[in-house]
Amino acid sequence: MKRLILVIFIILSCSINQENKAQWYEDALYLMIHKYTAFKAMIVYSDKWENEDGTISDLRINSDEEALESFKNSISSEYFIDTIITNDSSVVFPEKGYYIGVFPGWGEFEDSVEKERLDTFRALTLKRPVLVPFSVFFGEDNRTGPQLDKIHKTHAVPIVRFMPWHAPYWSDDKNSIDLEDIINGKYDEFLTIWSDIIKDKNYPVIATFGVEMNGNWFPWSGIYQGGSKTTIYGDTTKADGPEKFKDAYIHIINLFKSYNVNNVMWMYQINNISYPDEKWNSIDAYYPGNEYIDIIGVSVYGAQYNDDDWISFGKAMDTAYNKLCTTFKNKIKIIAEWGVKEP
Repeated sequence: MKRLILVIFIILSCSINQENKAQWYEDALYLMIHKYTAFKAMIVYSDKWENEDGTISDLRINSDEEALESFKNSISSEYFIDTIITNDSSVVFPEKGYYIGVFPGWGEFEDSVEKERLDTFRALTLKRPVLVPFSVFFGEDNRTGPQLDKIHKTHAVPIVRFMPWHAPYWSDDKNSIDLEDIINGKYDEFLTIWSDIIKDKNYPVIATFGVEMNGNWFPWSGIYQGGSKTTIYGDTTKADGPEKFKDAYIHIINLFKSYNVNNVMWMYQINNISYPDEKWNSIDAYYPGNEYIDIIGVSVYGAQYNDDDWISFGKAMDTAYNKLCTTFKNKIKIIAEWGVKEP
């Protein structure tokens, strides 16, 4: 009998750990309902891209029929909400349940918003996405913000991701922009244009700046902005990298406040794991403060590349969830990005 139990345990363990996207979705969405109840929204990443080595990272919800059916069936619960409540200046988040969102990638600059992509999501899942992000790169000139109205017309709330870098994008150059330039006002004209664009809308907009700053893949990450050094910038008792990011974000929010942009909610979006995972690079070190931030967002991905370990959503989320619930206890919390590649 003991041997039989051991065999069953081994079989179950192999089943749990196997690379199965459909099961990964099912487990993730089950845990959102039953364990990670502090979150009020989830925005799934649904796009694919080609890597430098020619491999494909396919994170689309419909990368195969089984994955799509799993995702669709799992969000069919009333717990996943596709009708959003807003007032003139803000989103009213549910006391219980998750607003549904999708980030379809939107092309090289993450800004080519097309209504058809959102219509396709609704047709595939039978649920409407009500939170939709797109990016604004500091190095790109866009003086009209057409993405905002395109998203709003689908009865969704746009999330503007202000991304502080210059061409060539997605390169290995991690010195393309110095956050001190933002602090010192070099980009105030660009930011003022966007403050006017958002202010002119008669609906709420969510905005964020420099997502996943506690990682090591973007040029605004603390590790590339001074890291753990304390003697180059600001307070000599604080690590320069996080301190510069924090001050840059505060500068942006204060600029918007000075122009009386009252219909924007500010989100602070961290990665679930800090790279490097050291005290100076902790998620609270970058935080602008409760008086500046309305929403806490977290990115939680499974495997994205062929050489990534296959990690369950629960394992990826657990440490971050406990930290978020204690550090940002009274803030609205959402899963700002999540997804997994096709095995």
